[in-house]
Amino acid sequence: MGKKGKVYFLASYIEYLFNEGIKSEEYYLGDASRFLRFLLSRVEHSDIEAFVKDMSPSYEKRLKKTLRKFCAFAQAELNINNDVLNRI
Repeated sequence: MGKKGKVYFLASYIEYLFNEGIKSEEYYLGDASRFLRFLLSRVEHSDIEAFVKDMSPSYEKRLKKTLRKFCAFAQAELNINNDVLNRI
Protein backbone atom coordinates (compact mmCIF):
# COMPACT_ATOMS: atom_id res chain seq x y z
CA MET A 1 0.00 0.00 0.00
CA GLY A 2 1.39 3.39 -0.95
CA LYS A 3 2.02 6.29 1.40
CA LYS A 4 -1.29 8.03 0.72
CA GLY A 5 -3.32 4.86 1.15
CA LYS A 6 -1.98 3.91 4.55
CA VAL A 7 -4.26 5.91 6.82
CA TYR A 8 -6.23 8.69 5.21
CA PHE A 9 -8.17 6.59 2.75
CA LEU A 10 -11.24 8.80 2.25
CA ALA A 11 -9.28 12.05 2.34
CA SER A 12 -6.97 10.64 -0.34
CA TYR A 13 -10.00 9.62 -2.40
CA ILE A 14 -11.44 13.15 -2.22
CA GLU A 15 -8.08 14.60 -3.24
CA TYR A 16 -7.94 12.12 -6.14
CA LEU A 17 -11.43 13.14 -7.29
CA PHE A 18 -10.53 16.82 -7.25
CA ASN A 19 -7.30 16.10 -9.15
CA GLU A 20 -9.40 14.25 -11.73
CA GLY A 21 -11.55 17.35 -12.17
CA ILE A 22 -14.57 16.12 -10.19
CA LYS A 23 -15.98 19.21 -8.50
CA SER A 24 -18.92 17.54 -6.77
CA GLU A 25 -17.78 14.51 -4.86
CA GLU A 26 -21.15 13.77 -3.25
CA TYR A 27 -22.15 10.88 -5.56
CA TYR A 28 -18.67 9.40 -5.59
CA LEU A 29 -18.34 9.42 -1.80
CA GLY A 30 -21.90 8.21 -1.34
CA ASP A 31 -21.32 5.23 -3.63
CA ALA A 32 -17.95 4.45 -2.03
CA SER A 33 -19.60 4.63 1.39
CA ARG A 34 -22.38 2.25 0.34
CA PHE A 35 -19.81 -0.18 -1.04
CA LEU A 36 -17.76 -0.09 2.16
CA ARG A 37 -20.89 -0.61 4.28
CA PHE A 38 -21.79 -3.56 2.04
CA LEU A 39 -18.36 -5.11 2.61
CA LEU A 40 -18.43 -4.41 6.34
CA SER A 41 -21.79 -6.10 6.70
CA ARG A 42 -20.30 -9.26 5.16
CA VAL A 43 -16.92 -9.41 6.89
CA GLU A 44 -16.07 -12.79 8.37
CA HIS A 45 -14.05 -13.51 11.49
CA SER A 46 -11.32 -15.00 9.29
CA ASP A 47 -11.06 -11.65 7.44
CA ILE A 48 -10.41 -9.82 10.68
CA GLU A 49 -7.89 -12.44 11.78
CA ALA A 50 -6.06 -12.12 8.45
CA PHE A 51 -5.97 -8.34 8.82
CA VAL A 52 -4.33 -8.36 12.26
CA LYS A 53 -2.28 -11.54 11.73
CA ASP A 54 1.14 -10.07 11.02
CA MET A 55 0.97 -7.11 13.39
CA SER A 56 3.18 -6.76 16.43
CA PRO A 57 1.44 -7.80 19.67
CA SER A 58 1.20 -4.21 20.91
CA TYR A 59 -0.17 -2.93 17.60
CA GLU A 60 -2.62 -5.86 17.39
CA LYS A 61 -3.94 -4.98 20.85
CA ARG A 62 -4.39 -1.31 19.88
CA LEU A 63 -5.90 -2.23 16.51
CA LYS A 64 -8.49 -4.49 18.09
CA LYS A 65 -9.41 -1.70 20.51
CA THR A 66 -9.84 0.89 17.76
CA LEU A 67 -11.70 -1.58 15.52
CA ARG A 68 -14.12 -2.35 18.36
CA LYS A 69 -14.90 1.38 18.57
CA PHE A 70 -15.32 1.59 14.79
CA CYS A 71 -17.60 -1.45 14.78
CA ALA A 72 -19.71 0.05 17.58
CA PHE A 73 -20.07 3.16 15.41
CA ALA A 74 -20.97 1.06 12.36
CA GLN A 75 -23.69 -0.73 14.27
CA ALA A 76 -25.10 2.28 16.13
CA GLU A 77 -24.84 4.97 13.48
CA LEU A 78 -24.85 3.08 10.17
CA ASN A 79 -27.22 0.28 11.18
CA ILE A 80 -24.79 -2.42 10.06
CA ASN A 81 -25.75 -5.66 11.73
CA ASN A 82 -23.03 -8.28 11.65
CA ASP A 83 -22.43 -10.56 14.63
CA VAL A 84 -18.73 -10.73 13.77
CA LEU A 85 -18.42 -7.05 14.64
CA ASN A 86 -19.37 -7.87 18.23
CA ARG A 87 -16.57 -10.41 18.57
CA ILE A 88 -13.49 -8.35 17.80
